[in-house]
Amino acid sequence: MSTTIGTTAVRLTAGTITQYLASRAGLDKDRRKAILLRAAPVWDGPALLSWGNQQARVATAGSPLAAYELVLAHVAPGASGPGLLVVLTDREESELGADLLARVHKHRVNAVDTWDVVREAFGAQYTDPRLSAENWAVEALLDAQPPGRWPQLGKGVLTRRHALAALALRRLGAGQYDPDREAGSSGGAGGGIELDAHTLLRWSLSSGGPDRFLALRAPERAGLTRFLGEEEQAGLTGQAVLALTAAEHGPDAVAFGLVCAALWVHADGSADTGDYQARGRAERWFGEDPPVHGEAMDALARAFGRAAEEFVVVLLQIAHSGTDEEADRARRLSATVLARATALTRQFGAERAAGTSPVLTAGLDATFKVLGLALTDDAPRRTERAIQRLTQHRLARTPDVRTRIERARMAQRLALWLASDPTHECPTVAGGIDRHLAETGWVDLALEHIEAGGDPVAELRVAYAALCTAVRARRKEIDRHFASALATWTASGSGAGSMLTVESFLSRVIAPAAEAGEHRVLLVVLDGMSAAIAAELGEELRRDWAEFDPLPGVKDAPRRRGMVAALPTVTAVSRTSLFAGRLLAGSQREERALVGEHAFWGGRKMAVFHKDDLRAETGGDVFGPKLDEALAAGRTHVAVVLNTVDDRLAKEQKLGDAAWRLRDIGGLRELLQTAARYGWAVVLTSDHGHVVDRHGERVDAETPLSARHRVPGGPLRESEILLSGPRVVSPDTKGSIVALWDADSRYTAHRAGYHGGASLAEVAIPIMAFLSFGATPPKGWRELGRQHPAWWSPAAESEPEASTPVPHHVPAKQTAKSTKQRRHEAARVAAGEQSLFEMAIVADGEQALLKPRPVAPGDTLVPALLSSELFLAQKDALARKPDLVKIEKALRELLDAGGTLPVTALAQRVGITPLRADGFSAVLRQLLNFDGIQVLETLPDGRTLRLNPTLLREQFELR
Repeated sequence: MSTTIGTTAVRLTAGTITQYLASRAGLDKDRRKAILLRAAPVWDGPALLSWGNQQARVATAGSPLAAYELVLAHVAPGASGPGLLVVLTDREESELGADLLARVHKHRVNAVDTWDVVREAFGAQYTDPRLSAENWAVEALLDAQPPGRWPQLGKGVLTRRHALAALALRRLGAGQYDPDREAGSSGGAGGGIELDAHTLLRWSLSSGGPDRFLALRAPERAGLTRFLGEEEQAGLTGQAVLALTAAEHGPDAVAFGLVCAALWVHADGSADTGDYQARGRAERWFGEDPPVHGEAMDALARAFGRAAEEFVVVLLQIAHSGTDEEADRARRLSATVLARATALTRQFGAERAAGTSPVLTAGLDATFKVLGLALTDDAPRRTERAIQRLTQHRLARTPDVRTRIERARMAQRLALWLASDPTHECPTVAGGIDRHLAETGWVDLALEHIEAGGDPVAELRVAYAALCTAVRARRKEIDRHFASALATWTASGSGAGSMLTVESFLSRVIAPAAEAGEHRVLLVVLDGMSAAIAAELGEELRRDWAEFDPLPGVKDAPRRRGMVAALPTVTAVSRTSLFAGRLLAGSQREERALVGEHAFWGGRKMAVFHKDDLRAETGGDVFGPKLDEALAAGRTHVAVVLNTVDDRLAKEQKLGDAAWRLRDIGGLRELLQTAARYGWAVVLTSDHGHVVDRHGERVDAETPLSARHRVPGGPLRESEILLSGPRVVSPDTKGSIVALWDADSRYTAHRAGYHGGASLAEVAIPIMAFLSFGATPPKGWRELGRQHPAWWSPAAESEPEASTPVPHHVPAKQTAKSTKQRRHEAARVAAGEQSLFEMAIVADGEQALLKPRPVAPGDTLVPALLSSELFLAQKDALARKPDLVKIEKALRELLDAGGTLPVTALAQRVGITPLRADGFSAVLRQLLNFDGIQVLETLPDGRTLRLNPTLLREQFELR
């Protein structure tokens, strides 16, 4: 469709004619008039045109006679139809004659200056000369005009950018025009129109979007392609997207962009022949006439690939931000794009390059493969690098991938534990219990996470299998030696000494706290909780609570304590012994009655509640009425037995999910909330642990008493041990039982897990004590630091890959990074997780050998920060000077917690009231965040802070 008006007649559209008529004065609707317009005598539009309350009929005249007949018929007396006739003719006035011209409007053939119409449609006074040169745009702008008019510019200049961007938005449906933003721009510069690369990529995924582009006439497609491909608009990405759309690949543009990023960006430094062949196949997807060739094509593919990755990363961030409609849509779109990109990778033969992508699933799988090989080769530095790459992958936050990465971390931890050559010796029961709480319980936790799911990558499956086999063999030897020590101690009948036992727990741990009177005590007995479960729950609880060593009167360093269960390690014996304060078998009835007989409650009561007491009677209640009453009473200590762990071992196959979270244990969260509200001291413990059956074999027994112990008699198998003495509460067998110490053995039918045996996981009972942050602890309670072993958080930094430059500190005067570059690096670094510890060189033992030991990051990083010139300048710039003591404590708490803490939890630890928590976090952000770098960010939930130590070092130029 031609759009110029001059001496050559052109075809006019309905929009052009309507706009022209609407802008003409003197077209009185009450008089019949005819108007001649210079145009090609071709009309395929509607017979009648309407504007306002007027109408006109359109006709064509290819000859002077035809024009004459049309005009005479229209103005003849009694003629019907609309009062205005528009005649399209290409005849010159000299051909038409004076007689005809005397009967038409203005007595001439009128030429339509369509730019006048366009300018008036936008409410502009002037037209940008660069826009006038775009001949194709004039009819397109009139034809695409929305109902009414284009948003008005207020007599300014109609610029090329504004007009063509508005046209693109209207034609493609690629975005929205924002008149409020436009009102703030000068001269119609297009400030209210956003048409960047991400807008165009989003448009390519919209339903019918690419089809709208293909439906345009060829000159308009070509003009919009040139405009959107300009650097001020969507740039190279615009060229790529519209070329793909013209080649009928528009809906796959984003997915194809991810493949381009893999081929031209991430695999560029290591590209092989197969990659270059894949590039050639990919280039043909741009169509028979691609927008560029040669090196220019490489530049386009790189820019397009980066833009597509950035767009998908934003989608993933939105997808992880919540569960609202926008997040749901982002999840669907990102999943669709990634699946299609995987298919295109296979289509182009780009599988190797895809393995380098930080966005594609293939990049994850390739890194998991590298991790598997590193674990198989026992290469800790390669293992650490692989895990760092996994945590930095853009899919790392998706639930399934997060589980796989956590499993990989567990494997790394087990490999490090094995590398430490742990001894299997266990001279004493007390030593075995202490070690289990500090070390082997964490081993069991990591082992259970791996065995709960494995991995779909073959190399990693093989590595996991070998690693788990080695760990289980070492753990088996440790259990063997512990069972031997347990049998010796039990048979000797000697006392426990300073070792905590289940029957001494109330008198030595709970009674002193209750007698102090500073806090009411909430004792939660998680029936069957092992040290492994306690380790995992403890990590979660420490985000919102301060943990303490609750054993008073001891000289050793504070730590998470453990105690020895009664034998056999079954509920009827060990839990009753706990509440009775002596070795005894019984039931819930005895537990309630016996606990009240103790003299150490100091005039107060200790009320015990079991599973049925938690059942609420109405929808508004949290617990049953008796438990609610006890919690509200002013002088009653409360003990609650929760059976979730034991019940799931018996009735559910909780084998596909090894994690035990707060939400998995019914009633626990609500109990803790009540305790926090009233300032109670909370103690979590168990009556015995358990073993999980993943490789179990049934052992024949004539008279099993439980899944893990039997009546004595007959030869002992390798997996069994004889236990006898006063700790064995089994009158029917005269204080003697045979118990299984091997965690992979059982006497009864298959279930998810068992207890009753003599393994460390069953005999060792964990004890955890908590108070709200800032609360005054009972006398003798000592606050704990992090409780996991050193190998749980690998601290030594890995050596970089040979192809990766070693990062080093650059003084401020030597760096030339722009704010934009720093923001880009910040976004890249923020995806990874920071190490919880740094390394210090310290003297080791009598030999004073220098070796790396983990130290808390706050011990080195925080002092360096507080003394840095940049930090002091930030502090001085604040209108109100902050309390540096609280700032220092807050930073140490964040670093000690791994970087993440709820706002209220941080305030409590620092000693700030909840009402001032948000204000304090705002001051922290003002101090740490500048130049657009989010060193301290608020997570999408709006209540959690996350500190990035790497960005903190970079921001303040710390070594």
